[in-house]
Parts: sequence; C-alpha cells; structure tokens
Amino acid sequence: MTLQTISSALSQTTETWTHVGQTAVALYNIDLPFLEAFAVLVTAGLIVGTITIIIKTGWLTTRVDRIRHVVLKTEMPKQHAQNSWATVQKHFFAGNMNDLKVAVMEADNILNDALRYAGIPGASLGEKLKNLRRDQVPNLEEVWQAHKLRNDIAHETNFVLKRDAAERALESFKVALKNLGVFDK
Repeated sequence: MTLQTISSALSQTTETWTHVGQTAVALYNIDLPFLEAFAVLVTAGLIVGTITIIIKTGWLTTRVDRIRHVVLKTEMPKQHAQNSWATVQKHFFAGNMNDLKVAVMEADNILNDALRYAGIPGASLGEKLKNLRRDQVPNLEEVWQAHKLRNDIAHETNFVLKRDAAERALESFKVALKNLGVFDK
C-alpha cells in the first residue's frame, strides 16, 4: 500500500462521513417538529400521571387537612362529619329503601374522610381499613361488614337493603367514628 492509496482511502472515508453527518443533520431538521411534538406529549403525559397519583392517593388532600387543623386550629373535619351524620340520620329515618342506601353510603364516606384525616394510608376505604389496627377501631370486623354492604349497594343494581342491615351498618360506622374521636363517646 502506497501513501497515495492511503491518502485516497482517507479522503473517501472523510467524504463518506461528511455525507453521513450532513444526512443526519438533514434528517434531524426534517424530524424536529415531530420530535418537539413527541416531547410535548411525553411531558404532558408525565404531568397528568403525577397529578392523577396525587389525587388517587389523597396525598395533597391529607396535607391540606393537616395544615388546616394544625396551623389554623380548626375543627372543620369533626364538625363536617357531625353535620354529615345528621344527614345520614335524616335519610335513615325517612325509611324507604333508597334513603337507607344513601344513608349507608354517606356513612361509609364519612368514615373514609375521618380515616384520611387521621393519616391512615390508602386510596380507598378498603385499603385504609387494611391499614388499621384493632386498638384504633375495636369493631373493625363489623366495619368491614358494613363496608361490604356499601359495596353491594354501589355495585349491584337490584340490591335489596333491609332496614335492620342498614341499622347494623350505621351503628358499626358510628362506633368506629367514636373510637376515632370524631364523635363524643
């Protein structure tokens, strides 16, 4: 191999790489709007995912409630729960099956809010109940039964709710709320 052959090969290699580089820059410039749109979509997806996680886990709501109670010294959650319980009782005493269903579902929501405010982790009431200890809520099994009744009401369209079952469920929720300090014992 002569010096001239090596020089010629290097020249061809340089031209090839220059051509490859120019082609890559041209492709990048052609695909730039596509890449920008893709980056915007990925960023938007990540933002939506983060917000969804914050909402589903109740992370932000818990922090706001704690700040409201500790910094502002409000009894808002306790008062709200007591006012909501009055609505539960109104529905229960109305007597018809739809009002009984609403009463059980509302009581379930009140307990969910009380547990969230108490800092019990979980996205749903079922998850929060799994994280409870017996010393926090001694009637935990009855509360589970009441929550299962609520799920039956919510998921079965033709569910028939008897007054005595609704009364047992509401009493279980009320005892749990007393144990959590929402109601006076």
